[in-house]
Amino acid sequence: MNTGSIRVLIVDDEPIARDILETYITRIPGLELIGSCKNALEAFQVLNKQKVDLLLLDINMPEITGISFLNTLKDPPHVIFTTAYSEYALESYDHNAVDYLLKPISFERFLKGINKAIDLIGGNNAVPEKSNEPVESDNLMFIKAEGKLIKIDLKQLWFAEGLKDYIRLWTEQGKIVIHSTMKNFEDSLSKYSNFIRVHKSFIVNLEYIEEIDGNLIRIRKQEIAIGSTYKDEVYNMLNRYKLL
Repeated sequence: MNTGSIRVLIVDDEPIARDILETYITRIPGLELIGSCKNALEAFQVLNKQKVDLLLLDINMPEITGISFLNTLKDPPHVIFTTAYSEYALESYDHNAVDYLLKPISFERFLKGINKAIDLIGGNNAVPEKSNEPVESDNLMFIKAEGKLIKIDLKQLWFAEGLKDYIRLWTEQGKIVIHSTMKNFEDSLSKYSNFIRVHKSFIVNLEYIEEIDGNLIRIRKQEIAIGSTYKDEVYNMLNRYKLL
């Protein structure tokens, strides 16, 4: 049995989907990310050069689908399909898929699939399936403001507004100003999938978006501009929630 790391290759044409899977992989001991490809051709080149134990493979990709790509491989690795479409599920099991994950993929569901792969491939022991998943208390954050520590329920945080070396937090209880940079605050929110940076000065909670009009997001009568460098990421994120 293999006692080393399980070598994982991501194949997905959506940048945000690759980013999410990469983040999940870094949170699980015993996994080694050896590549993140946007199409089958890139993946084929990686497979010709390196040993891959597990493919995280999207199905509906341009030029060649994930299933068609898998059919071209003489000795394919174990595969977990990651897709927004449920109709390929039966076909996927013809390829002895380890698992079939429907987007948007939660960390808990991803971990269940990885534990199945660990059982088949070997390697380090399986990880408890709720070890890194945020629980109720994880939604709480203590911040320093006005010389004291204040408890913030992140579920009630509308958005964060950057003010140079300070951040204004807009919450259900009112506005709070803290001393921090947007980068540091963004890093502290990285495990929460409902927060997204939409502008160099704004991080918003998807739960509170009421509407988007052009490049303006409206939350609780406040208008927030979508920055040009963040626009693609914002709309890719919204597409995960069946944007029509």
